[in-house]
Amino acid sequence: MKTIQLLVAVTLLGVASVAGAQISMPDPTLPGGSMETAVRIISANDFMVDRFIKRWIRQHYPGWDAEPHTFQDFGSERYAVVYITSPSNPGRRVYFRVVNNQRDDDMGGGSFPIQ
Repeated sequence: MKTIQLLVAVTLLGVASVAGAQISMPDPTLPGGSMETAVRIISANDFMVDRFIKRWIRQHYPGWDAEPHTFQDFGSERYAVVYITSPSNPGRRVYFRVVNNQRDDDMGGGSFPIQ
């Protein structure tokens, strides 16, 4: 009987530790996880883009370290890409779609506009 109780306790502890690891890893389908789910930034200058990115990452990925963003152009679309890391999680990229004004967003992508 004690062996069964010990086995159940060990199994539950193992499941709890795996579940905790899965919860701490961001879902790649969340805003910014890919170019298709890129966070939209409406800004006319790079300084405002930098401020928005830093604030957004602090809010959505607390405790993660972010490298400086790099701009990448894909056709007529411009993205700011940030590589973020955490001691307990593998690094990942976060995508921000940069547009100058609301009219530039003709593709309808980046369904996560700034608030």
